[in-house]
Amino acid sequence: MLFKPNNMVLSCKHLTRIAQVSFVRAYALTASATPSYFHLFPKSFPQGGPPGDPFQIKESQLRREYRNLQSIAHPDRSNSNVESAELNKAFTTLRNPYLRLAHIINLKRGVDITDDSVSKAMIKRYQTESVDNGLEYKELLMQVMEAHEQLELANLEEELEETERENEQRIEEAEEKIEQELKKGEDDSIDWDELIMDAIKLKYWVNIQNGIKEWAPDKPVHLTH
Repeated sequence: MLFKPNNMVLSCKHLTRIAQVSFVRAYALTASATPSYFHLFPKSFPQGGPPGDPFQIKESQLRREYRNLQSIAHPDRSNSNVESAELNKAFTTLRNPYLRLAHIINLKRGVDITDDSVSKAMIKRYQTESVDNGLEYKELLMQVMEAHEQLELANLEEELEETERENEQRIEEAEEKIEQELKKGEDDSIDWDELIMDAIKLKYWVNIQNGIKEWAPDKPVHLTH
């Protein structure tokens, strides 16, 4: 097996921005149940992942390391289906900025935001915290709906170039914001509730990005949220 037990103890403290019971505390799981994927790629993440390593990655470098590791762990070479499958899952997670941040949140705070019930509860809480939050989230949904409509109405791939540029800029800005928050280093200094919302927003942009890549004439558009 590639993974070893992680004996990290989860610290469930109140986050500085929220005076109520923390969302992170309310939905915290056992952190030791989540093995780190970053340790599987020591060349790409020599410090074991953020905050020691940058959040933003060079996918070409990660892919190259993945292929090298897979050539060793592949069932045809090592007789280990488990190791090969774990590498596949780890690579799929770490190459995707949304899944990468979700993995960090799960490792550090024991909250699995890829669980729809958790993310929906967080969105509901965020919207009801303030009027500004509610308006901001509605604006986000409008941008997503607009991108979805552009994908449906496009007849040529060239018609999506502007949508793609705008979406890539949103992803880049989101990653830079996440990078700055994670650079605070100490868990108690990081606003984890804010990072969870950043991850949820990033999921929309990544799904639009995938929708653009998979676009084809007369092909139905399905954006998962």
